[in-house]
Amino acid sequence: MGKKFKKGRQGGFFRATGAVFGMIGKLLLKLVPVLLGVALIGFVGIKIERILAEDKLLQIQEVKVVPPEVLSPQSVRTLESKILGKNILTLDLRKIEKQIELGPGAQSVRVVREMPSTIRIEITKRNPIANVRLKETGAYAIVADDGYIIDTRREADPAWILIEDYSEAFKEPKIGMRLQNKGYSEALRFLTVFRKNELSRRETVTKVVLDPYGNVTVRLGEGPDFQLGRKASERLPFLTKALFLFKTEPRENIEYMDLQYDRIAVKRKQ
Repeated sequence: MGKKFKKGRQGGFFRATGAVFGMIGKLLLKLVPVLLGVALIGFVGIKIERILAEDKLLQIQEVKVVPPEVLSPQSVRTLESKILGKNILTLDLRKIEKQIELGPGAQSVRVVREMPSTIRIEITKRNPIANVRLKETGAYAIVADDGYIIDTRREADPAWILIEDYSEAFKEPKIGMRLQNKGYSEALRFLTVFRKNELSRRETVTKVVLDPYGNVTVRLGEGPDFQLGRKASERLPFLTKALFLFKTEPRENIEYMDLQYDRIAVKRKQ
């Protein structure tokens, strides 16, 4: 009885092992056509890639910069020396983007292919948004929305708001420098909210003043000034409320109003 039981166990083991190998063999037979197909596709792909890489029609013949005035002629020539004649399909566009040196007037760059032989350099320009005075006398900094100085002028441009920021470490504006006052971005947010409000139809912001702590003060028309604090864009309802005072008192009697808190404080001229 013991020997029969032992043989039965051995026979069952071999049968199970044979079944496993049989299943593996059938699976391999099914996979062989798939593997051959994948190998064939890879082989054909490599051949096509080599053919395209050697195709003279796909060699870069032109570098197009949009807008053209953003990059200097020297920068364009340097770029052309690196990529003209190379295959357009194998060019690493992201690497080219990192190699392009942008001036202060440019904010970002994007490189794209224009088949069959042109590389297009798309540059996003910084647009002026404010005249910034860094001291009581001297040139005006023409500043973009991200705080970079993109130009300097002796006179303020009436097309843009005037911002006084006497807290910067530098007092003479230079192209490429950036404002560090945190109140600058908040002042721009306030102006955006203000222009969308009905109040802008009756009042005009003529000047913005920033203190060293980022507090924002705005002037409406010829005055008075309104102190709005560090969250100026959230104080517009208080500004609207404060203007009701002018129904009973001439605005020229008011030196400034402090609207930083829930209670409006009024400073009258002596």
